[in-house]
Amino acid sequence: MMKFRHNLKILLTKEEIQARITKLADELNTKYKDKELTLIVIMNGGVFFYADLLKQLDMRIRVDAICAASYVGQQSTRQITFYKKVNKPIITDHDVVVIEDIIDTGLTLNAIYEELLALKPKSLSLITLLDKDGTHPDFKYPYQALFEVPNKFIVGYGLEFDDNYRQLDQIYTVED
Repeated sequence: MMKFRHNLKILLTKEEIQARITKLADELNTKYKDKELTLIVIMNGGVFFYADLLKQLDMRIRVDAICAASYVGQQSTRQITFYKKVNKPIITDHDVVVIEDIIDTGLTLNAIYEELLALKPKSLSLITLLDKDGTHPDFKYPYQALFEVPNKFIVGYGLEFDDNYRQLDQIYTVED
């Protein structure tokens, strides 16, 4: 068993996470039946959620990733830097679903959403695995969240703390 550098408390088990992802996949399979869907992951934290969801989808799918950040370490700079943008042809006039790991303040996500809207998708939806307390002063667009979590530092299942814990298959709060 892995020894943690911090005191971690389980918030969501792998079974709880997978059950919600399966339910979401069923919803998307119904909604986009007989359609083509563009699925965009926000790197790096959303990769686990994205991969598990993608394996359960039955429609034709185009995939891409986008990477942007407003944090240096644990501090927000309030400046958005795009490290990777999406391929415009798979966005314009297509149904697009963006997959995110967690919505915190929403600052980075707002910039990403506006970047994608400028590419003129047919439809644009955002699905986040985790919603931190449902309060996002910087995010103004509709979204769907699988879980609401407390306003604590969250790790595991793609989320990291000082480059640790991303590989864990459950979600934890950092208690110290």
